Amino acid sequence: MSQAKLSRRNFLRSAMVVAAGAVTVSTAACQPAATAAAPTPAGAGSPTKAPAAPTAAPVQQSGSIRIIGWGDATEVKARQETLDLFQKAKPNIKVEFLHTPDQYLTKLQTMLAGGDYPDVIYIGNGDVESMVDKKQFLPIDDLLKADKVDTSDIFPVNYGLYSSGGKQYGFPADAPSQQLFINLTMFKEAGIEPPPADWKEKNWNWAKFLEVSLKLTNPSKKRWAFQTKAGNFRSWWIWITANGGEFFSKDGTTCLINQPAAVQALQYLADLIHVHKVAPTIDSANEMGAATMWESGITAMETWAPLIGRMRTNVGSKFEWDVVPHPMGAVGKTCSGGGSGHAMSANGKNQALAWEFMKYSISKEYVERWTTIMGIVPPLQSTAKSDAFLQPGKPPKNLQVFPEGNAYLRADPRHPKFSQAQSITSTELDNLWIKNMKAQEVCDTIAQKVNALLKG
Repeated sequence: MSQAKLSRRNFLRSAMVVAAGAVTVSTAACQPAATAAAPTPAGAGSPTKAPAAPTAAPVQQSGSIRIIGWGDATEVKARQETLDLFQKAKPNIKVEFLHTPDQYLTKLQTMLAGGDYPDVIYIGNGDVESMVDKKQFLPIDDLLKADKVDTSDIFPVNYGLYSSGGKQYGFPADAPSQQLFINLTMFKEAGIEPPPADWKEKNWNWAKFLEVSLKLTNPSKKRWAFQTKAGNFRSWWIWITANGGEFFSKDGTTCLINQPAAVQALQYLADLIHVHKVAPTIDSANEMGAATMWESGITAMETWAPLIGRMRTNVGSKFEWDVVPHPMGAVGKTCSGGGSGHAMSANGKNQALAWEFMKYSISKEYVERWTTIMGIVPPLQSTAKSDAFLQPGKPPKNLQVFPEGNAYLRADPRHPKFSQAQSITSTELDNLWIKNMKAQEVCDTIAQKVNALLKG
């Protein structure tokens, strides 16, 4: 059945609806992020404006709400336990979780188009702009003021990812970023000093990265320095932003991926595969298992989201490992990411009750439980300094690289048509990664197609 014809009944069957007292849900630990600087968050020390949509008045004290989100088994466990905490704190509010692990955005939009509105929507920050553009989220500025909600402990850059046009629409559930995971055992065996974890250190640059990569690579033993993750936007976006590149112009009317800074970064990554041969070809990576090459000790360095719990389990005692920032480009060091969060439906029937959940989702109790189970970077600065996140004695040693990286975060471009533009880009970049076409030619094609999309 096509998504356009998906009925509410069939959607609910496929989504596995569960009551909070008996179900769990998960979140993708690391999802989309913003451009050079995140927008100034409303309610975080700046004047707020009246919301365009009706604001919920916290009058209703009992009833039920529905929360929609995605998630794997670990995230489902985290969702279950945090919803249990909420139920204990607010016993008069019942929660129904709509677990939608596959085709999430398609099913969510089908649901909203059919007039079936969840009260709380779990969303990747990169999709906030498009949903605000469709007026699907409720501004929460007046609610923040009325309840005097203190948001000062939330990482400002991540809080800002849930604002648009001077209005605040939600709260982050995590504050992840993509960093460079390194196999310390491979570095020691090659007699190479591991890269520094200091964000301000300047000698860890692209030239040094290539020098180290050449020493770490041994194709005859199927050992490579790095894996260029072709299908992951954030894994190559880091290199573009570190080199001073952009995806869209400031006014959002033009695609800039074919400009020198972006082209140079993408050519550098392609050359790691085709020229220097310090990264396996895409076909070879897929054959060996692209998703698990680093965990298996095949690659010495890889870009990953902070899937710390997964790494501790899957790597185990195979080798020693740590995490460091990516090398410095022409304009400095950057990272990508941004994470996911919660927003309220503009047309939800129980907005007052949904607001109670929203406030609880940024409580220390909730955040600590979510962090402990998920092993993610928490949205609260205080929790990022606590044992709930740091878990002393467990790898990686330099775990603070993640929260420190928030100051260098370049999240996904914020544009209503970014999702479509990203799809075009991913398809065309196969000509670079697989067919070894020149980056300039590939990027010119991308820019032409994305510009046509922007004008349409």
